[in-house]
Amino acid sequence: MAILGYARVSTHGQVLDIQELQLRAQGCTKIYAEKESGINAKRPVLKRLLREVRPGDVVIFAALDRLTREGPYKTLAMLDRITSHGATYKSLAEPWADTTTDLGEILAALVGYMARKTREDILRRTSAGRQRAMAAGVRFGRRPKLSPQEQAQALSRRLAGERPAAIAQSFKVHPSTILRIKPKSS
Repeated sequence: MAILGYARVSTHGQVLDIQELQLRAQGCTKIYAEKESGINAKRPVLKRLLREVRPGDVVIFAALDRLTREGPYKTLAMLDRITSHGATYKSLAEPWADTTTDLGEILAALVGYMARKTREDILRRTSAGRQRAMAAGVRFGRRPKLSPQEQAQALSRRLAGERPAAIAQSFKVHPSTILRIKPKSS
């Protein structure tokens, strides 16, 4: 079992000293430290920590925002990655985020459950709103580059044997736009 620390600051002008002192005071034998933005998902030191964490290890960080600033769902996913390795975690700033104790484990599970239910509710409401909009005739996605009349003209020119590149140039679109136009089925 190892006690691992993770420290992060956003810019190279900032220092990690305070976080490292806090982590050493907690008994961290190895500290993974980096100077990267918390919204950057591709942080090499954090990825290394997640690769190297083993069952029984404890991962400690000064605060959840040191782990990630990508929002509550990404934070919970990151914590889940730690526990999926059989490790536990502890945030020094958020006492509820501490799976090294039974109460902390229960609280973390409860927060995770509430976040998952909230996410499911958001997806359900979004889906219902999208269905209502579609029933009302709202079209989703990009607007076509060419109007229906322009599409008909381009199609007839293509069917007459004109090169798609020449047709595309006249409409100021990419040739693939011309090639995607299909005859309307009757």
